[in-house]
Amino acid sequence: MAIRPCVRLCFLFLMACVALPVSAEIEEVVVTARKTEESISESPVAVSVLSREFFEEGAVNTIEEVARFVPGLELTPLNTSRATGPKMRGISTFSFSDGFESSVATVVDGVVMGREAQGFFDLYGIESVEVLRGPQGTLFGKNASAGVINVRTLAPEFETGGGIDILYGSYDEILTRGTITGPITEDTLAYRLSGSVNRHDGKIDNVLPGQDDINDKDTWSLRGKLLFTPTDSVSATLIADYVEEDNRCCLPTYRVIGPPTPAILFALNSPVLQLADALDSLGIEGGEDNREVAVLDSRILQESEAYGVSLQVDATTGWGALTSITAYREWEIDEFNEADGLSTSNVNDRNGTASDSTQFSQELRLNGQLSDNVDFVAGLYYFTQDLDAFGRVDVQFAIPFPPFFNVSTAVDRSVETESAALFGEFTFHLTDDFSLVVGGRYTREDIEADYSRVASPLIPGLPFASNFGPDLAGEQQVDDTDLSGRIIARYFWNDDVTTYLTWSRGYKGPGIDVAESANAGFLAEVGGLPVLDPEIPTLYELGAKFRLADDRLMLNTALFYQTVEDLQAIATDQFGVGRNLSIDEILSTGVEVDLTWLPNVDGLSLSASLSYLDTNIEDFSDRPDLEDHRFRDVPRWNYSLTGDYLFSVSDGWNGFVRAEVTGQSRKNTNLDDDPTADVDSYTLVNLRLGFASADDRYRVTLMAHNVFDEDYPHFVFGSSYAALDGTTRAQFLGDPATYAIQFGINF
Repeated sequence: MAIRPCVRLCFLFLMACVALPVSAEIEEVVVTARKTEESISESPVAVSVLSREFFEEGAVNTIEEVARFVPGLELTPLNTSRATGPKMRGISTFSFSDGFESSVATVVDGVVMGREAQGFFDLYGIESVEVLRGPQGTLFGKNASAGVINVRTLAPEFETGGGIDILYGSYDEILTRGTITGPITEDTLAYRLSGSVNRHDGKIDNVLPGQDDINDKDTWSLRGKLLFTPTDSVSATLIADYVEEDNRCCLPTYRVIGPPTPAILFALNSPVLQLADALDSLGIEGGEDNREVAVLDSRILQESEAYGVSLQVDATTGWGALTSITAYREWEIDEFNEADGLSTSNVNDRNGTASDSTQFSQELRLNGQLSDNVDFVAGLYYFTQDLDAFGRVDVQFAIPFPPFFNVSTAVDRSVETESAALFGEFTFHLTDDFSLVVGGRYTREDIEADYSRVASPLIPGLPFASNFGPDLAGEQQVDDTDLSGRIIARYFWNDDVTTYLTWSRGYKGPGIDVAESANAGFLAEVGGLPVLDPEIPTLYELGAKFRLADDRLMLNTALFYQTVEDLQAIATDQFGVGRNLSIDEILSTGVEVDLTWLPNVDGLSLSASLSYLDTNIEDFSDRPDLEDHRFRDVPRWNYSLTGDYLFSVSDGWNGFVRAEVTGQSRKNTNLDDDPTADVDSYTLVNLRLGFASADDRYRVTLMAHNVFDEDYPHFVFGSSYAALDGTTRAQFLGDPATYAIQFGINF
C-alpha cells in the first residue's frame, strides 16, 4: 500500500538515524572554496561539504548520489557520460557537441577536468567533496560559470593504516573499495594506494531470449600517491590514477506510445514495425513503470578509460604559501547504442561516438598577506586540450519518397583548446568584523576545430537523404578574451553569525558546434561551422551562516538572483529542427538551506537540505514563443533529510541506524513544456542498520535503497519513433529498490 510522501517524511525524520560518535557540539568543517583553508561557517561562499564518513559509512559511490544531499545541485544521467552534465541552481550546458564545455567545473585534487565526465567515475578514497554554487570562475576558471564540484582524495600519512569495504547486493552487485597508507622513510616519504572494483548486472530487463539485461556496470579504479617532505617548508605530492569501465549502458525505456505512422507502411527495408505492434509482440507495455527493452546486447556499449598524473608542490616562502600543480590527463570513450531501443524493428539502429581527449594544465598560485589587514591569493593558469572524435548515426528506415532516410552519417572532428589566465583575489579586513573581498580574472582563449561530415546509404541501391543537411567540411578558429570577477562584503555579527553579500560575474568561453547536426547555414561564421557566443553569468547573493544552541545547531542559507546571457544549449529552432543554440537570457532565483542539528540525545544527529528554484527563459530570439517559460528539467523544490543514531550494544560493540529521505517536486524535461515530458514529484527513502566494534576496526552494515520501490524517471524525451509520430516518449529511469550488506575492516 502506498504511503503519502509527507507521512513518510515525518515518520522517517522522527526515527531517523552514519555511525557518528557521541558529540557535545558540531565539529568545525574546513573548506577550500577560496583556495585557502577556512571554516565553512566563515567562508563567504555558498558551499556544501560531504565528509569522508559520508562516503565510507553510507557506501556512497557516485556523483548522482552526492547530488541528492546538496541543495541546488542536480545530475541527470543520460545514455552516455559525454552528455551527462551536472546542473547548479538550474543552470547547465546541455549539448552533445564536443565543442562545448560544461557550466559546472569538476575538480579532482586541484586539477580541473577538461571534460567533466572524467570526474564522474566511482568515488573512492575520498577526503571530502565540496560543492560550490554560483559562478566560481575568479579562482576556478572558465568552465565554472554555474559552480564547482571539488573532490579531495585522501592524502598519504606517515602512520601505517588503511581499510577495506566489501559490499554484496541486489543485481549481484559487488563493490570493493580499499586504501592503505604508511611511511616509506621515517619522516620524508609516505605513500597511499587506493582502489575500487564495482560490478552489477543490468537493472533494465532485456526480454530478448539469451541477451543480457541492460544498464549494468563493470568498472575498476586505482590511485597512487607519494608524499615527499624534504623540509618543514616544502612538500610535493605525486598522484597517478587509472580507471576503466566496460558497461552495457545506458538505454531508456518507452513511456508514451505514439499512434501508428503511415510512412512505416512504405518501408523498403525489413523488418520495420509500428512501435505499438513491436512492443505488443514482445510483451512490453509502455508506461511510467516500464523497465523492459528488447535489444541485442552487442548493440549497446560504453567502454572508457581515463588516466593521468599530477604533481603538486607546496612551499612556504617569505611572500606566502606557493603552490604549483602540474597535470596531464587522457580520456578515451567508445559508446554506441540501439537508438530506437528495439532490435526487432530497424528504424534507428545505431548512434555512437569514439572520442579521445588529452589535456595539460599548469597552475601557479601564491597565498599570503600584504599586511596584517590584507590577505590575498593570486596566480597564473594555463590549460590546453586536444580532442579527436568519430561519430556515427545510422537511420536504417528507408522509404521511396522524401525525406528517404536510409542513411549513415559519419563525422570526423577535432577540437583544440588553449587557455591562459591571470587571477587574484584580495580580502581587506577593514575592521575586526567587516571584510571586503575583491577578485578578478583575465582569460584568453583560443579554439580551433576541424570537421568533416559524410552521408551515405546504409542499403545500397535504395534512395537516401542526409538527416542533417549536405556533406560538410570546415575549419573554424575562435579566440576571445574576458575580464570576470567578484566582490564580497562579509560581516561577523558575533562568533556565531556571519552574513555576506556577493556580486559576481562569470565567464565560459565560446563554443564551436561539431555535432553531427551542425548546419553551415545556421549561425555560420567564417570557416563554415556554427559558433556560439561566450556564456556570461551575473550573480547577486545574500548569505547567512549560524552556529547556535551551544554549537549543536548549524544553519547555512543563501538567497540568490542570477542571470546567464547566451546559455549554450540544445533547442528546437523555429523550423522544428534540433540545434545547438544560445538562449539569450536565463534568470534563476531561489533560496538554499543547509542544516545540521545535534539534539540533546546522545548519539543522535540530524541534517537537512532544501532548495527552491525559479528558473525561467527571459529572452530567446530564436524562439520568442518560449520566453517567460520555465527552463527545462528544473524542479522548484529539492530536499533531503538524514538522521543518524548511535547506540551501545555491548562493551565491545556499537550499533547505528540511519535513514535518508530525498525528493523533488514536479518538473518538465522538455524545453517546450510538452506535458508528455512531465516528471511527477517523488520521494526516495534509504535505510541502514549497522554494528561496529568499539575501536571502529570492524563493522557490518545492512542497507536498503529506494525501500518503497518508487518508479521515477531522471529524464523524459522524444525517442527515434517520435521523429515519425511526434508523440512517442522514452525515459531514463532511476534504480528500483535494492538491498545490500557491507563488511568493513580498518587497520
